[in-house]
Amino acid sequence: MYDIKDTLILGLALLAVVIFRGDGLPGWASGLLAGLGGASLGLGGGGVVMEVAARRMTPKERAELERSETDERNIAIREKAAQDSWYWTSALLWVPFVAALVRQDPVFIPVSLGVLAFHHAFYIFHIGRWARRM
Repeated sequence: MYDIKDTLILGLALLAVVIFRGDGLPGWASGLLAGLGGASLGLGGGGVVMEVAARRMTPKERAELERSETDERNIAIREKAAQDSWYWTSALLWVPFVAALVRQDPVFIPVSLGVLAFHHAFYIFHIGRWARRM
């Protein structure tokens, strides 16, 4: 079965390919592998950090976290917020990211980070909006 640690290992493997074999790859492929490796490493690392944080919680805190994660109202709020934010920022999110990886233009890197921050801020805004509506 899939484990979040597999994503961490995949990220490390992709970054290792870029580090050790990057000179033999075309620039766009090296950038794409580095971007995917970094994203996988961030996702897997975040999952590992969340597991460690959950282990440090008391049983009562873990039960409350699990209840809030499975609460139907909270799930509906997160789904509506994700749908709204994704609808408005999907192209805005991916276009500069892929352009930065393929073109290897340093200008697109801060633009991608700014768009990613905007996307998450928009998501948080929509969570608050849907929490008030439901």
